[in-house]
Amino acid sequence: MDASVRLGKIRGIEIGIHYTWLVVFGLLTYSLAVGVFPDWYPGWTPGTYWAVGALASLLLFASVLAHELGHSVVAQSRGIPVRSIVLFIFGGVAQIVEEARRAIDEFLIAVAGPLVSVVIGVGSLVLWPLAEQVNEPLGAILRYLGFANLILVAFNLIPAYPLDGGRVLRAFLWGALDSVYRATRIASTVGVFIGFLFMAGGIFLVFRAPLSGIWLVAIGWFLQSAAQQSYQQLMVRRLFEGVRVGQLMDREPVTISPEVPVDQLVDALLNYNVRSFPVIEDGRLVGIVTLTDVRSTPRSEWGSRRVRDLMTPFDRLVTATPDSDIESVLRAMALHDIHQVPIVRDRTLLGLLTRNALLRFLQLRQELMRSPEEIAQMVEKRSRPSDLPGD
Repeated sequence: MDASVRLGKIRGIEIGIHYTWLVVFGLLTYSLAVGVFPDWYPGWTPGTYWAVGALASLLLFASVLAHELGHSVVAQSRGIPVRSIVLFIFGGVAQIVEEARRAIDEFLIAVAGPLVSVVIGVGSLVLWPLAEQVNEPLGAILRYLGFANLILVAFNLIPAYPLDGGRVLRAFLWGALDSVYRATRIASTVGVFIGFLFMAGGIFLVFRAPLSGIWLVAIGWFLQSAAQQSYQQLMVRRLFEGVRVGQLMDREPVTISPEVPVDQLVDALLNYNVRSFPVIEDGRLVGIVTLTDVRSTPRSEWGSRRVRDLMTPFDRLVTATPDSDIESVLRAMALHDIHQVPIVRDRTLLGLLTRNALLRFLQLRQELMRSPEEIAQMVEKRSRPSDLPGD
């Protein structure tokens, strides 16, 4: 899930919010200002209820962010990179680039988030009566944060993969069965089952409390969908096991000169139906220019600017060698959100690996379940012109 609004970085992790967060923030603020705080503290002014409700909502999402940072910091400490944390309608999600390598790593990463929430929840409840004597709205916020964080812990420890409880279950199964695939399959099945239970309960509840029932159905749908997707992602990794970059790369990618005008670059992108071109000068790779680079350039400048002005230079590129394993390249592509990786040796371009090539390989291997070498031969591109005019 990508953020609609980026807020900054913490420990190199991009922090952002999805547009759906605004929906739940508004609903939560309304609920607190109109229902919860008036019941707890009658006699405040309407403005106080709304101000305290909005602040409590923001601090709850700050608690969710702290929860996800707990997962992320432990993941980083185990050598696992984290791309981003996104707050959305169901809370927050840390986009960890790769799976844990050992069952103990999975367990430690999974429990780190709930432990952070427990500390915040218990700490808030301890401070609540003390703060309330000094400032009642402050006490109200701490009271709410305390109970909300403990409820968050209880929900997350439901053994429904990929919730934290489901990941703890997978860690124990992984250790007991000595197979991450079998452990993930079982944990995912449990997650799907619990998701359907939530949906069934929501359908039953919708006739008595429509809003609560609809929300429960939405949570159940999210759980079963996330469980299925998580297992599918692991299976994708399995299908790429033993595959090397050299088997799937385009050995004769179309290249372009750094001196080509941008308007000619646009024509070339359309003619060749590609997203990018490696940029070659004097036989060496000097950069790569992509469709995204063109989009960020005003159309009025296409005639006056050159590829050199737009391209990502070599020293900023993510590259690989033909002997690199596909899994490591996939992690790099996910971490940097890129669609292609130049394959080089000593600045000499040997090929180009694209997401489209990976998807084609994956589709063929799923359909035919043949060896990596057989599928690679089937998807390897035929010879085609490798240079543009002006190269």
